[in-house]
Amino acid sequence: MLLREWDEQKGFRVSLELTQLTEQVQAMGKTMAGRRRQWADQVALAHSWLRQYAHQGAMLRPVPAGFHAAIPTDEPLDATYPLPSAPARYTVIAADGAQIQPDRHGAALYYLINIGSVVYRHGSGQAPQAAGQPTLGYADADLYEDGLLVSGNLLDVRRDLAEITRLADLCAEEPPGATVALVDGTLLLWVLEERPPAWRAAKIQAYLAQMERIRAGGAALAAFASRPRRAEVTRLLHLAHLGGDVEQAGRTPNPLEHLPDRMVFEGLLPPGARSALFVSPARINREGYEEAGHGIHFCYLNLSPAGRRPVVARIEVPAWVVGDPAALALVHAVIVEQARIVGDYPYALARADEMAFISTPERNALEEMIIASLWRAGARPAYSPKKHYKTLTRQGKRRYRG
Repeated sequence: MLLREWDEQKGFRVSLELTQLTEQVQAMGKTMAGRRRQWADQVALAHSWLRQYAHQGAMLRPVPAGFHAAIPTDEPLDATYPLPSAPARYTVIAADGAQIQPDRHGAALYYLINIGSVVYRHGSGQAPQAAGQPTLGYADADLYEDGLLVSGNLLDVRRDLAEITRLADLCAEEPPGATVALVDGTLLLWVLEERPPAWRAAKIQAYLAQMERIRAGGAALAAFASRPRRAEVTRLLHLAHLGGDVEQAGRTPNPLEHLPDRMVFEGLLPPGARSALFVSPARINREGYEEAGHGIHFCYLNLSPAGRRPVVARIEVPAWVVGDPAALALVHAVIVEQARIVGDYPYALARADEMAFISTPERNALEEMIIASLWRAGARPAYSPKKHYKTLTRQGKRRYRG
């Protein structure tokens, strides 16, 4: 059945061959159920290896670059650390970003980065301070780097830099006290490997400079990843089972392959507890962050209270937070307390995302503002023929039947 009729109530025309997907969807359900059963067996094996190799971190620590396995710290691999008490008063500062990519078919070439931020002063009685900070890029100096249009990963990098800069600015304004600075996802700036080394280094240094500002302001910095899919600890366990022989690990199939780390820790961590700390094996961490004293560590954290199914998140912190037990405990306690406000995701990050989000009506309103401004300036804006056609058909003004 091909659905092509215009739906007057919903305002869109459906054109998806649903009947062609029936068998595929049923097969997907069976595959996912089988994968769950396979994961149960893999988790049992992972727990056995965690216990068996718990104290072999020192032997495993010199993991060579290129083997993407978690790097052990001095903590036993199977260690669990209970939820510390959060202070009566603390501040959480969170920042998140969203963007509109440049559209070469649009009426004008531009991009937008919108940074949402929240300052939440727990125990103060003050309402959270939420704000959005939009930036429009339209001049040639904004739109191009090394002759390339700033889109895709290039724009992602600019957004990430804007997020950490906003976070550093807000931390600098906050008076001394227990403060946690939060970003969503990761503290590692993912820059495409094919970019020139000097260019990549400059971007990383710009990011690290903002991390240093946060450190100087006395805040504990962390990144929060919900439902992470990394498999770095499970690769480490495979390596441990092979006696630390990296070459053999590269040749031998890993029975834990594709098992996310979080699945291992869901059955291991008590409510509110964190796992052992590990060092990120990412090349950028080894070559950029560690040299500057900001080496990224990570752990897994069970956000759920007693009596509920575990919900495990990945937390990243820089080396200087790891080196300060009070700061590490503050991050641990505050993230769990924040997550339990709204349900398994830190409240301050959720509000920052809300402030950053760019809705379809807002995108349309911005486009109308830009078009009106171009007309007033004497320009004659026009969509490309391709976009003009798509605009007509997607608004239901014209329908073609095959």
